Amino acid sequence: MTNKIKYIWDNLERYLMIFFFIVFFLNVFMQIASRVFFNNPFRFTEELSRYCFVWMVFLGMSFGTRYNKHIKIDVVVSMMPEMVRLIINIFIDILTLAVFTWIIFQGLEYVQYSSTNNIYTLPINKGVIVSILPITGLLVVIRCLEKIYIDFKKYTKGAQS
Repeated sequence: MTNKIKYIWDNLERYLMIFFFIVFFLNVFMQIASRVFFNNPFRFTEELSRYCFVWMVFLGMSFGTRYNKHIKIDVVVSMMPEMVRLIINIFIDILTLAVFTWIIFQGLEYVQYSSTNNIYTLPINKGVIVSILPITGLLVVIRCLEKIYIDFKKYTKGAQS
C-alpha cells in the first residue's frame, strides 16, 4: 500500500495537470464546435478554460519545485564547488519556503474573501476556484522541505568526508 501512496504522491502534480489539460482541451474544442456548427458558443467555456489553465500553471509551480526546474540563471553557481552549490540551493529553498508560506496565508484570506460570490457563468463558488493559491502554496512548501532534507543529507554527508 505504501508503494501506491508514494507513487501517487510522487506524481500528484503531473496527473492533476494532465487532468486539467484534458478538461481544458475538451472545453476549447467544445467552444470551437459550438461556434462553427451552432453559431452560438456556450457561455461557460471561456471561463472554464481560463480556470483550468490557471490551475495547470499553479500546479506547475509545485511540479517545477519538485524537479528543480524553475527558471534560474545558474552560470555562476554551476562553476562553484559542490558544497557551495548545496548551500546556495538550501538557501534558495528556504527563501522559496518563506515566500510560499506567505502565499498560503494570503491565499486562505483570499479564499475566504472570494467565497461569498459565485463565478459568472457556472454555479461554482469563486472560493473553490481561488483555492489553488493555498493548495499550491502548501504543495510547494512540502516539496521545498523534501528538497531541503535531501540537500541537507548530501551536505552533511559531504561535510563528514
